[in-house]
Amino acid sequence: MIRLAGLLGGIVLMILTAATVSATDWMNSGGNEGRNGFTTEVGPASAELAWSGARNSLIAWLPVTEGDRVFTVRQAKWPYQQPDDAYVVAHDLMTGEELWAVVLPYESGDWTPWIAGARDGKVYCSRSGNGASVSSRIYALDGVDGSTVWISEDVQDAGPYDGTVFAPDGDLIVGSFQDIWRIDAADGSTVWHANRVGSVSSSCGGALHGDAFYVADAVSGGHVIVRYDLATGARMYQSPLMPGFTLQNTPMVGPDGTIYLCRVQNNPSVDFFYAFTDTGTELVEKWNLASFWCTTAEFGIGPDGSVYMLVPGPRLARLNPDDGSIVNQTEILSGVTSAHIAVDADGKVFYSNSAFETGRLYAFDADLAPRWDAAVRNINIGGPAIGAHGTLVVCGIGADMRAYRTQDPGDVAELVLPGAAPALRIGPNPFCDSATLRFRLNRDGATRLLLYDAGGRLVRTLAEGDRAAGEHAVQWEGRDESGVRLPSGVYYYRLDVPDGRVTGRILMTR
Repeated sequence: MIRLAGLLGGIVLMILTAATVSATDWMNSGGNEGRNGFTTEVGPASAELAWSGARNSLIAWLPVTEGDRVFTVRQAKWPYQQPDDAYVVAHDLMTGEELWAVVLPYESGDWTPWIAGARDGKVYCSRSGNGASVSSRIYALDGVDGSTVWISEDVQDAGPYDGTVFAPDGDLIVGSFQDIWRIDAADGSTVWHANRVGSVSSSCGGALHGDAFYVADAVSGGHVIVRYDLATGARMYQSPLMPGFTLQNTPMVGPDGTIYLCRVQNNPSVDFFYAFTDTGTELVEKWNLASFWCTTAEFGIGPDGSVYMLVPGPRLARLNPDDGSIVNQTEILSGVTSAHIAVDADGKVFYSNSAFETGRLYAFDADLAPRWDAAVRNINIGGPAIGAHGTLVVCGIGADMRAYRTQDPGDVAELVLPGAAPALRIGPNPFCDSATLRFRLNRDGATRLLLYDAGGRLVRTLAEGDRAAGEHAVQWEGRDESGVRLPSGVYYYRLDVPDGRVTGRILMTR
């Protein structure tokens, strides 16, 4: 049964529009194409429940969001106990109401369904995996009603701990133990396939940045980061050797393009967290730091570029991205088996220890001062995931699925003018050196594009005057009207055109 908790009222001190701000979706494992756990949403300030309750589940699986919907798997039985062993379920992100539930077709030997991600109105899932021992096709389900849009041309053997990322056009990039596929989001056909050599048959996925797809492969004496070409699947070059034997974590990429990997195997002599720079022709080691041993982990990047990971203790640590030095760290944490991290636009860090009986969700400030925590039994890879309006979702076992939110969407002031307001796209967002803001005018007329800091002060006028109908692009290098470089942080844009107004966030990191 769904139980609604009261939403926090009050004044929201941001010039935002609920109807026009494009929320940052938690689209896959790690939240975005870099799998770095960062979102431009502002997560809950306290343990304020928005709703709780869901179908019973034996295991907690990954939640993903798109718009005002959250999708996950609720596993009622083991696969051999067919029929109706597990459901791909859609919930209303605002209220928790179940919208639909679908059982993927089962063939003998299939595994439990898992969700690869959600994007452009579709939810992608499969019955493959179980340590790359089960191959199956990927299903694209309609996010509105759960109907099947397409079934992939080829079978693949990735699973929930591998994860999937999305190319800029929405194509799926799926990495498993010995393979990588790019799957066309329009019809499920295979765009390209590449061979690779993973370490063990789990957590073999990769991370995306620009036109590069990065995975961690096994070589003689240890592991390397390998860059693949996103367009063709061609293997390009690899990093220096990271000594070791086994590896069960995936890379992540920061907004500035730095590639990170927790290369651990429960041996302090070779358990290190690495950072690499991609020069365009080679991968160069930037630094490394002793790491706590964990598997199936997803780490995080803050709005200022800080790196969040586990150091021996275990402690959650905040690292300087330039040299890997520890800036802040928590007290020793108990019950830690792994890490799943989300970092919001204000720098708040939400961390799950991924444990079973001692599963717990923690919230910290950017400097890792504790804010609040809550028990979530058997949380596994069940979040945290942060979606629209800063709604944080975590999944446990039994009927335990819950959402935390301290911003009431109804309290955000409506600023939309009559007419069809334009969409504004930003790439990249977050950005380090420069970002391009693109928008389309439906007709000729006066246009103004303004940028404000977090205090509501106007810092830059990017466009002002009459413009013709059609596509327009404006570049921002992170400077104010005087050309002075502004500090890292969240900024707000406001675009006024003849048809209306649209507002939203843009994040600058260094």
